Order: sequence, then C-alpha cells, then structure tokens
Amino acid sequence: MLDKVFIQKKMDMLSESVGKIEKLMETPIEVIKNDDMRLPALERYFQKAVDTMVDINTHLITASDFGTVDDLQGTFRMLGDFGVLEKDFAGKIAPIVGVRNMLVHRYEKLDKDLFLNNLKCNFSDFKMYLIQIDTYLKNKV
Repeated sequence: MLDKVFIQKKMDMLSESVGKIEKLMETPIEVIKNDDMRLPALERYFQKAVDTMVDINTHLITASDFGTVDDLQGTFRMLGDFGVLEKDFAGKIAPIVGVRNMLVHRYEKLDKDLFLNNLKCNFSDFKMYLIQIDTYLKNKV
C-alpha cells in the first residue's frame, strides 16, 4: 500500500538537501573544488539527495506492485515506464545513481570539474523530480 506520509517525509528530506546544494552552488565552481569544507559538504548533500530519490522510487515501485528492477538506475526507468515520471526525464536522470556510486565507492576517480559542471547544468532535475512525484501523488488520491 502506498504510504503518502512516508513519501512526503522523504520529499521534505529531498527538498532540504536540494536547498543545501543550491546554496552551496552559489559559490563559484573554482572555489568549491578547492575548498576542503564546501566540496565534501556538497558531495554529501548530493549523495543524500540521490539516496532519498531511490528510497521514494523503491517505495512507489513496491507499493504499486510495478515489478522488480535489476539496479537502482532502473528504479527511475521503471517509474518512467509506469507514468510516474515522464519517460524521457526518467531516462535522463537515471544515471545520477552512477555519479552517486562514484562519489561513495570510487572517490579517487571523480573528476571534480565534470561533477560540479554537470551538477550546475542539471540541478533543475532535482526540482523537476519533486514536481513530477508530487503531481503523480496528487493524481493518485
């Protein structure tokens, strides 16, 4: 059964992380990448945001009995397949899980410039995700 209270709590957590990312991204990228306080904070808020999105995805998939996925990126694609997220958007945002995994498991291979520039260019995807999940939930009532 879909637990809207759980999802709303997760959406609030995601909004908080996104707000922190947005505030940190006001600082020029050159400053962030050389700042041993800002960069780790940004990376952690990014990780928390992605983890929270995956939690939401997993709950929606399980509660709606959509089936199973092979990996965490697949949770986004499945929500696209079932109309929770726009299909093109789901395909665009799914690789965010790989970036999160690179931060967590293979930090030494992270290209800071690429990470920060991609985050800056695609930051609005976090907000779009929240909008699309909220729209789905409102239509589900």
